[in-house]
Amino acid sequence: MKIAFIGAGKVSAALGLYFKNNGFEIGGYYSIGGASAGKAAQLTSSTHYSSLERLINDNQLIWIATPDDQIEKVVQQISHLEITGKTDKLILHVSGVYSLSILDPLKVTGYQTGSAHPLLAFGDPVVTQQTLHGAWFAVEKGEEDNGRLNLLLESCGNPTFTVTPGRKPLYHAAACLLSNYLVTLMDASYRIFERSGLPADKVREATWPLFESVVRNLNEKEPKEALTGPVKRGDSNTVRLHLESLRIHMPEMSALYTLLGKETVRLSGNHSLEALFEE
Repeated sequence: MKIAFIGAGKVSAALGLYFKNNGFEIGGYYSIGGASAGKAAQLTSSTHYSSLERLINDNQLIWIATPDDQIEKVVQQISHLEITGKTDKLILHVSGVYSLSILDPLKVTGYQTGSAHPLLAFGDPVVTQQTLHGAWFAVEKGEEDNGRLNLLLESCGNPTFTVTPGRKPLYHAAACLLSNYLVTLMDASYRIFERSGLPADKVREATWPLFESVVRNLNEKEPKEALTGPVKRGDSNTVRLHLESLRIHMPEMSALYTLLGKETVRLSGNHSLEALFEE
C-alpha cells in the first residue's frame, strides 16, 4: 500500500514522515505551488509529482491535505481524471470541519473514501511526527471501506473516534478553542503582564512555570478540580480590583476577562461572584 499526498504543507509532510517511520511506503507529493511538494518529497525520500493524474494512478491511499477551502476544487479535478482501478484506491481528507460527504463526487465514480483528522497542533514536520505517536484521529469511513484506514492507524498506535453525524464543525470549533484560541489567550495575558511592568523579553520565561503547572493539573484532574484562583475561592474584592484595573489601563481586555469570568463561575459552581461580571 503506497501512500501519497495532495498538498504539501506542515500536516502532510509530518504525516508522510510519520507513516514512513512506521514502515509504510510513501509514494510522494503533489501541490500546485510545486516547491513545497519538492521539500516534502525530499524529507520522506519519495516522489515529487508534477501530475495529479500520475500520483493517483501510482498510489493506493491518497490524502487530500490542502487548505479546507480548496478540497472541493481538488475533488472536482480528480473526478475528471482518467484513472484505472478506482475501486482499489482510498481517497481521504484531513479536514477537521468538513464531513466525508465532500468526497461524494469521488465515491460515485468508484473510489473508496474516508476522512481522518489528527487532533494535534502541527508545527515543524520533523518535530511534529515525533508527537504524532498516540495522537487521536477523528475518522469517518465510507460503507465501501476495506479496512485500510484502520490498518494504517492501528499499526501506528493511533486511537480513533467518530464524530456525531452533522457535528463535525462543532468538533472542530472545540479543537480550535483548545489550540488556536489558547494561543490567543496566552498572547492576551502576555500583553497584560507587559502593561503591569514585566519586561516583554521576560514574560514567557517568567510565566512558563505557571502555564506548566496548569497543564499538569489538567492532566491529573477534571477541569473543575484543576481550577484555582479567586473565582473558585469566592474572592469578590480581588475580582473587582481586576475589573477596575483593566477598565483603567486596558479597557480593550475587559470584555474578554468578563466573558471568561462568567464561564469560570459556571465551571466552579460558585455563583456568589456572578453579579460582578454583569456590571
